[in-house]
Amino acid sequence: MTGRTISGATLVALLASTPAAAQIEKEFINPAGGYTHVVTVTDRGVKTIYVSGQVGSGADLRAHAESAFQGVADQLEAAGASMRDVVKIRIYVTEFDPEQYSVISAARLAAFPEDAWPVSTMLGINALAREGLRVEIEATAVLADPGADFELTRIGPSRGFSQAVVARHGAVKTIWVSGQTGRGDDLMAQTSFVFDRVSQRLADAGATMADVVKINTYIVNFDPEQHLGPFGQGRASAFGENPPSSTLLGIDRLVNDRIQIEVDAVAVVEESGRTERLTREFLDPAGSFTQVVTVRGDGAKTIYVSGQVGRTGEPLETQTRQAFAGMKRRLEAAGATPADLVKVIYYLPGYTPGNTGIAGAREANAFPTNDLPASTLLGIQSLYSTAALFEYEGIAVVQP
Repeated sequence: MTGRTISGATLVALLASTPAAAQIEKEFINPAGGYTHVVTVTDRGVKTIYVSGQVGSGADLRAHAESAFQGVADQLEAAGASMRDVVKIRIYVTEFDPEQYSVISAARLAAFPEDAWPVSTMLGINALAREGLRVEIEATAVLADPGADFELTRIGPSRGFSQAVVARHGAVKTIWVSGQTGRGDDLMAQTSFVFDRVSQRLADAGATMADVVKINTYIVNFDPEQHLGPFGQGRASAFGENPPSSTLLGIDRLVNDRIQIEVDAVAVVEESGRTERLTREFLDPAGSFTQVVTVRGDGAKTIYVSGQVGRTGEPLETQTRQAFAGMKRRLEAAGATPADLVKVIYYLPGYTPGNTGIAGAREANAFPTNDLPASTLLGIQSLYSTAALFEYEGIAVVQP
């Protein structure tokens, strides 16, 4: 995942349903076989940029971290943006020791201008796409044309990252919340604490838990039989009748060995006093989460799809095909197709390089072979069940 030259960039202008409707443009920059390094979506003068996970190289962790950040910067440059425009990053580190956090923190601090720190989540995971990789970094950036009705606000700066970043486009505010960590003697206590922290960050940004459309949860040494119940109860109590889409992962380590859980979030809220109206749909509720959440103002509709899985007990190849079929069904329910995906993340417990079944699953479900989404592939410790072997989540954008 290190290609950095524009190759066959593709512009897709989606037709509006009426001449008066806003149009969106998508650009696929640096295609790389089974994914695209950078996918951009431009809507009424505001460009959102999704950068695939960029990996590092070098003699030590510092070199890997610094070169991975440079990879993100290079891909942004190809899209006409810079590190100043980044609103969100996730950093994945293999063989992570909490004592090494200062190395990652220093590289992050050096990568961004002091007044442009993004929200951030950092995870210790089991494996990346290839052996020998130590660091991978994915990013989301937002860039507005001069004169666009747009404002970007960063809240709670903290040595290289912000606690929340708010992008207001017209009357619609998208809020990204940094990974919030738990505190307490057990997972139940830490889960309650972490959702309280998410709620506080949202309040600082003028939102509530009812405005959350997507959460990602990371639990250290996750044991489905022991931990799924307490976490599910905590998640259910944190949200109202319309819970967000969700992905739950078991990972290797967090920044401190006392921390058992970390949660990051995306919320979308309407700014009062404007004529534009925000519409949200919560499709296919599944207890304490929703399979698909859509958001739309006057422009594009963005679709957040929960992690999709296959049937436990089946081989990896079968589960992968079933997960792709699930993604296709969820997108269809939201009025979209797999061609509308702009970002996906694949999660595989016990991952070994080359053993995914993704290409076959894409073909079996008639997914597009061109203009593929930005993507990240991670080897993690576990999923919601010890027998679950594959999960992937996605973000899609469609013409209003």
